[in-house]
Amino acid sequence: MIHIDLNDPSLAILKPEGALSEEDFATLTSTIDGSINENDVVPSLVIRLDHLPHWDSIAALGRHVHFVSVHSKIVRKVAVVGDNMLLSMAPAIADAFVASKIRRFPADKFEEAKAWAKAEGDDPGRFEPIDGLPRDVVALRGVGIITAEDYEETLVPLVEEKLKEHDKLKMLLVLDEDYATFSGDAAWSDMKFGLSHVTDFTRVALVTDSTWLTRAAKLFAPMMPYAFKAFPVAELDKAKSWVRA
Repeated sequence: MIHIDLNDPSLAILKPEGALSEEDFATLTSTIDGSINENDVVPSLVIRLDHLPHWDSIAALGRHVHFVSVHSKIVRKVAVVGDNMLLSMAPAIADAFVASKIRRFPADKFEEAKAWAKAEGDDPGRFEPIDGLPRDVVALRGVGIITAEDYEETLVPLVEEKLKEHDKLKMLLVLDEDYATFSGDAAWSDMKFGLSHVTDFTRVALVTDSTWLTRAAKLFAPMMPYAFKAFPVAELDKAKSWVRA
């Protein structure tokens, strides 16, 4: 079943549940197309995924693919909301095949996802420097939607500049209530950054209340050559003290 909320003609909120059928996608198509014809407005989509979707038949998968191929040409934005780690790569992969702009948001950023989907622009975010730490510490706060450009224009130049003065660095990354999500291209940039600079850090502190970010970071931490520790936002001062050590 796909729950469809189209109370606002400019925004369709979809929530798939259970095995998806041909009939589910037929209903979705007729509902979306009917709203477009009635209101002369193509809605952006917000898809809430508590679990990864699956289909009850090959025919249902075919109807899903057909819906995406047709509507991705006219739908401007798709916000995918959920905490499954596999979803973090989905926008980057989908961007290669569809015209719609796709962003993934954590489950607790549903309101931010709706606001982004309704906004005219892409509303990119930024990395903000955090002052008051030693010069060998790369300290940044993520705000809004972090994209590949934020890595290329802020993080990478900052790290490379500090490496001119220090053989080894430490990092403090704060993702608090003003952080929304990483874009798909940022996820790839994060991977490339990690591979390029994995041996340049001795300590990395992540400060966030996001459960999925903490779990993902802890999952990969044992494979990293540096010390890693995650802190809740309320313990930012402890994180600063730890990263200084």
